[in-house]
Amino acid sequence: MGKTKVKLTLAGFYGLRTSPEMLAALNTEAAKVQARAGDGFASSAKAGAKTAVARVYPTGAAGVRAEAKHGALSKAVGGWNR
Repeated sequence: MGKTKVKLTLAGFYGLRTSPEMLAALNTEAAKVQARAGDGFASSAKAGAKTAVARVYPTGAAGVRAEAKHGALSKAVGGWNR
């Protein structure tokens, strides 16, 4: 069998990482984490120049308190023992 040659380009990787499909997948996963964390948390996702990023964050004092006292967000992402 002949050898297959593959040429990788950064522009291609950037295109994949910022694609609408990747943004939708990140939104879905962030929403799952938000649901597991409970009330007091919100999620968002955005595409930058080279990659897309999703985040889940507390929306107010109740969310901050839940994370500080119970580790709600850390547990939701699997950072602490459940």
